Formats: sequence, C-alpha cells, structure tokens
Amino acid sequence: MNINNLQQSMQIVLITEQYEVAARQLILDGLEERFGFLDHSFNPDLRNIIRNYSRNGDVFLVGLEDNKVVCTGALTKESETAGRIQRMSVKKSHRRGGLAESMLRKLEEIARQQGYKELVLETNNEWHSAIEFYKKMGYGVDWKDSERSHFLKLLG
Repeated sequence: MNINNLQQSMQIVLITEQYEVAARQLILDGLEERFGFLDHSFNPDLRNIIRNYSRNGDVFLVGLEDNKVVCTGALTKESETAGRIQRMSVKKSHRRGGLAESMLRKLEEIARQQGYKELVLETNNEWHSAIEFYKKMGYGVDWKDSERSHFLKLLG
C-alpha cells in the first residue's frame, strides 16, 4: 500500500473483540520500541481494553487497513468539560502517512459531540516526534515534569 494513500483508505471504528488482541500488541510494540524494553506489570488497562474503555462515554478506536489494525487512539473523561487523549499508536510500517492525524481528528470530533471544551494529553519528554506532532495539531504544552510533557487544546 502506498503510504500516501493510507490516510484515505483507513477506516476508523470502535474497538471490538475481533481487534482487541491486535490493538494491544500494536501499543505494546510501540512502547517496547520507544523504551527499549517492555515491563508487563505496566499498562494494566491493556489487559481488557474493551472493559476499561467503555464507561463514562470513553471510547477506544482502531484504524483499519485491509481489516488489520494499523493505529489506535482513545478518549477518556477527565472532567465534565475535559477529555483525555490516550493510547495513540501507529504501526511502525505505517507511520508518516497521516494516520495519527486522522485518528486524533476523529477523537476530537467525538470529544466535541460529548460536550468537552478542552482536551489534555501527555507524552514522554524524549519522544520528540510525538511532541512535534501534538504541537502541529494545535496542542500546547501546559506544563512539564521530569518525565512528561502535558498538553492542552481548547476545542472550538
């Protein structure tokens, strides 16, 4: 598949049992790539994605290309007026094709429908490509700690 056509051909859907194992593995592969190791005691939410992301209006989406999971993203409730973007991940072979942008825009659309006025997210300070991506998408660094940059975007 031509990487330039991925964004147009990808289908974004709510996660189902059919895609849960693949979504979990995609996220874990990305974390292992970023950190150089994988600690299976972390990320307990991934043990049952559907259960953990199906309450309070939370959503977990998968991006499908030829019925295979190529990206993920989640929206959870932070407060009555704010949502949190989580679990953004794109399969390594499919990066730089606009999939993360499509996923994030879909999550923002859902956040607006749910009445959120702002979105927050965080990413590791060493993940420069992720930081630049979120800035490009209109998120500003709200604050930083020693490990993470915390972002905020007001929804219009």
